[in-house]
Amino acid sequence: MKHDYEYYSRIAFDPRQLQIIKNGLDLGLDVDWYANTAFDYLQMEQIFLALKAGVSDPDALNMFCDPEIPYKSMEQLRIQTCKQLGIYEKAAEEVKKKRIIRIGITFVVLVIIVTVSSVAFINRKTIGYYFENIHLELKEEKIKLGMSKPFVASEYIKKYDKEYKLTLPKQKMFDKPGTYTVTYKLSNKVKSVSKHLMIDVYDDVSPVIVLKESAVTVDNGSKLNLKDYIESATDKVDGDLKEKVKYNSIDTNKAGNYTVNYEVDDSAGNHGTCSMSVSVKEKPVEQPTPSTSSSNNASNNNGSSSNNASSSSGSNSSYSSKPKGNASAYNKFFEGYSIDSYNAACDYADGLKNSGKISGYSVIPTGEGVQVTCY
Repeated sequence: MKHDYEYYSRIAFDPRQLQIIKNGLDLGLDVDWYANTAFDYLQMEQIFLALKAGVSDPDALNMFCDPEIPYKSMEQLRIQTCKQLGIYEKAAEEVKKKRIIRIGITFVVLVIIVTVSSVAFINRKTIGYYFENIHLELKEEKIKLGMSKPFVASEYIKKYDKEYKLTLPKQKMFDKPGTYTVTYKLSNKVKSVSKHLMIDVYDDVSPVIVLKESAVTVDNGSKLNLKDYIESATDKVDGDLKEKVKYNSIDTNKAGNYTVNYEVDDSAGNHGTCSMSVSVKEKPVEQPTPSTSSSNNASNNNGSSSNNASSSSGSNSSYSSKPKGNASAYNKFFEGYSIDSYNAACDYADGLKNSGKISGYSVIPTGEGVQVTCY
């Protein structure tokens, strides 16, 4: 029955004897061969060495496991027994094998070291890239950028090692508000470092108002729906804002030139404007209706009709007894219904009649001007 160290520690062994017993237990030896108080420390050591060398034959062990045999005699018996059993040769062979193995391992290690050193020397420049410090620094880690401005990556680099390859994010315009992340990369031939920049994009684009007309002319007192002149009002983020457009009003009962300002705000508070010019015509001047009079020379009360002659006079028409060819070629329209245009039309017609080009004329005012008709 095998015992543990605690068991032997309770027996009257001195410390040296206990150490020999512990050494045997640690090596898995059958220490009962020498764990006997009848043996002194040196005798126990000889038996321990025999067991450790591989002597396991009970008959061989019984030869020198005797307390009466001095330790010197035990030593001689141990050596002789080991020789007889070929233990030393086996041990020597094991030592030789181990030496060969150690030499082989040493050779392989040397070959590996030489190979690695050669490769490292040949590729020393490439290997050096792994140990280089690559420096890339941005001005900020987070920025704010309006949608109206392009993102230019180079503007946010503080410094970097210019001998290395720098890869920048693409320049772009953001069409929606939000938070975006772009990456900067600096590389040598074998490794790289990256830096990230967060971009907080906000809406700073004003809505766009498009009108159907930039300028209009209307009659005095006419009805004018200013909303009808809005073609569209759009925003990049909010979309259609046509129904939210505001504008000032004008009084079409007063002649003059006016400006209508159209304006609209998007949800981000951006303001869009556009304007249209409005010209209100003068109110038409009330003129007396022109009258036409004619006089014909006729016979006296007896009713005779010889030597007929006719003459006509008036503010707007005149006739003579003789037509003067194609008088309609001199018909003319004078724009603007006013006293000046009316007088100009009359002067024109009188000039033609006095020069004999026409026999008569009529001057008729209209809503837009004055028409001269020649005969």
